[in-house]
Amino acid sequence: MEIKGVLVNQLTSKPLAISAIDFPTLRNIIKFTSREPQNYDPFVPTKKLEQVEKDVKNSYYQRLTNDKRVNNIYKFLLKEISNIHSTKTSALGSFPTSVIISLELNQDYETKEEYLKFIETAKQEDYIGAFYKELEDNNIELTVPYGKYALIVDGQHRLMGMIKLFKDASNNEIKIGRNKLKDEYPNLSNEIVLDYIKKFEFNCTLLLGFDKWEQGKVFADVNFNQKPVNKSLYYDIFGSYPDPNKNDIFLSHMLAMHLNNNKDSVIQGFIKMLGSGKGYFSQAFFVEAILYHFRPKGIWASLPMDYLNDGDDYKILPKFFKSYLKAIKETFNPYWPKDGQDTSRKYPNILCKTTGMGALIKLIDPIYRKLKKDTDFKSIKPEELTELLKSELLKAKEKGSDFFSKEGDFSGSGSLGLQNKLYTALGQELGYFKK
Repeated sequence: MEIKGVLVNQLTSKPLAISAIDFPTLRNIIKFTSREPQNYDPFVPTKKLEQVEKDVKNSYYQRLTNDKRVNNIYKFLLKEISNIHSTKTSALGSFPTSVIISLELNQDYETKEEYLKFIETAKQEDYIGAFYKELEDNNIELTVPYGKYALIVDGQHRLMGMIKLFKDASNNEIKIGRNKLKDEYPNLSNEIVLDYIKKFEFNCTLLLGFDKWEQGKVFADVNFNQKPVNKSLYYDIFGSYPDPNKNDIFLSHMLAMHLNNNKDSVIQGFIKMLGSGKGYFSQAFFVEAILYHFRPKGIWASLPMDYLNDGDDYKILPKFFKSYLKAIKETFNPYWPKDGQDTSRKYPNILCKTTGMGALIKLIDPIYRKLKKDTDFKSIKPEELTELLKSELLKAKEKGSDFFSKEGDFSGSGSLGLQNKLYTALGQELGYFKK
């Protein structure tokens, strides 16, 4: 397939182009992907930083497709096809913002003829990217092999909505709710819908030769700087790759993954990675709670860079968090989730919800500052550290119901204000703050 485009001069080190690509072409070259929760433990003894980089370098960045959004686009397209077919001046069925497409480039061949000859004999495991040729006046020509070689960086719902409509029209199965096509749009037929879809062109931005991480950063910039999106996805993307400018997010994300995936962690499976699924609190909440301690005046301000520089100081973190959370579980066990309470809706108390965990993770600050005077956190054994932390928390055990039960004073929405009130009340009870 041939794709024509025009180079655009922006702040990128790799070529960026714009192009109008018809739906049949896009449908044939696009590979749909979605980001999956990472289920490895980044702090196992054999997991070096280089291995973490390798594990995440090629991970995807897209959200799962939302069926409701796809169906809304499906209905929007039908309405506008009806409008344009009836020659109504109100027909405005366009997608004016760019669909962002990433194409790998094969730069092993100097001419298109050599490249096409290679394509004819290429095996499935061979590296196949598009052949890229610059023409005059910033025009470009891309030769793209048949197959799913292009990734959609932004705009997958638009394309998925049209693919769904194309399939239904091809099978004479178009429906709007429970109504058939003729019931809703008497002026249309499946053949008419197909004709319009096949002629539809998408306004596309082409990322040429961008690797997965670079694509993820473009996706993040579009979705986080230009429009709101799930914050858990943001932290999952930016926390998955060691970047010196975001080293605190990286380490917080690694800790969250460790505590959610490690078999010795009492909160294994408690975090809603990517913000959804089973669990009691979101990845975004937990990462932000940990980030509090990495701020410039935080108790662990130096540890994110220590981790990136392959130091030893950061190694206290997985041990401390596992011991601290185990001490919480053993001290306030009546309010810990029981078997069968595997979602926040089934679990009635707040100890392991946003309010309880937010307050308790913030409480690490005064506890750590007190204990570090007489404790070597590097050499202390995990079981000894758990007992030491329990000795601090036991002062609040008798008021566990007031603090963490569903009938307690802090049972509510999990707002930051409620977390801070519980944090202050716990700190006063434990003797860190004046009443």
